[in-house]
Amino acid sequence: MDIMFNNLSKQWDMIKEDVTPRLEALFKKSDFIGGKAIGEFEENFAQYCGIKYAVGVSNGTDALKLSLAAFEVESPCGVIIPANTFIATALPVTYISDITYDLILVDCDEYYQIDVELLELYLKKNRNKWKSCIIIPVHLYGHPSNMKRILEIAEEFNCFILEDSSQAHGAMVLNKKVGGIGDISAFSLYPGKNLGAAGDAGVITTNNEKLYKKVKSLRNYGSSEKYHYDFKGWNNRLDTIQAIIVDEKLKHLDKWNDMRIEKAKKYDDLFKDNNEIITPKTAPYINKQVYHIYAIRVEERDKLQTYLTKHNIPTIIHYPIPIEKTKPFKHLEHFDNKKAKQYANELLSLPMHPFLTEEEIEYIVERIKTFTK
Repeated sequence: MDIMFNNLSKQWDMIKEDVTPRLEALFKKSDFIGGKAIGEFEENFAQYCGIKYAVGVSNGTDALKLSLAAFEVESPCGVIIPANTFIATALPVTYISDITYDLILVDCDEYYQIDVELLELYLKKNRNKWKSCIIIPVHLYGHPSNMKRILEIAEEFNCFILEDSSQAHGAMVLNKKVGGIGDISAFSLYPGKNLGAAGDAGVITTNNEKLYKKVKSLRNYGSSEKYHYDFKGWNNRLDTIQAIIVDEKLKHLDKWNDMRIEKAKKYDDLFKDNNEIITPKTAPYINKQVYHIYAIRVEERDKLQTYLTKHNIPTIIHYPIPIEKTKPFKHLEHFDNKKAKQYANELLSLPMHPFLTEEEIEYIVERIKTFTK
């Protein structure tokens, strides 16, 4: 059985009839930079998320960087992120030199989201160290963070909220799609995401007009009018060709997410009698998780991965090295990161995409059950 971890070619099969004429028109007109399709995607994505503004950018990491730079903060500024996120959440803080940022890692909870009780405890002890503060909840694996509590904590301690929604396109909490709950939100449109381009791409969303105008300027050298510069910006624009691709895929996103949910339920049902496997949990506060990743926890993770590889089942470890153990960030302050360290040794991501078949899932689970016996 030839199982794929993700299947992007199937997505192309579903959009190519509609997207091909748009691509041909693009190459005929040659508006590869700043083309009309960018504004069309931005408007459609904003409408999809239920927010006022969207700004297409070069990738998810740049979306985080531009969003950080758009805030009006004073030095020193505390930036709090979950300890178990991808390094791209931490790196943008190092790209901005005008502000002194103090990056803090706070442990995750059983849903792999930032632990809101530890977040509140840390701020009670340390908020007075900084003039400004930014909280970056990461909706990891397609499961939203506890935004009700994070909004309350941010208000109590006077913090901005930057949602990292890179793994949660279409996920819902507080009866809203992620991306319109905090002050601003960054999405990656990396090919493997629930909404993915045919290369690197990203998008920023916000209901704040001031932040919207600033990120639009920052992505284009700090200019809102050609040769007039208001800020020190970057060249972080979204390519027209990528805007066309993700605009067409956006029409299928809800259906593809629902298909992911069906696959996750199949996994859950087949694993329910296996005490050796911990499957993803769904917090009672969320409305919809979209299973960007289906990650199980198992004690002999590395041995299981080797065993599955021998049986032609691809898996990925997200993320084997905690951020504070990487060379660039080994100096970081981290707050009670027991779960993040434990989970880094136990998590294994199984194949998950809309086109995974029941037979493939049954085969995967059968092999895992054989191993755990």
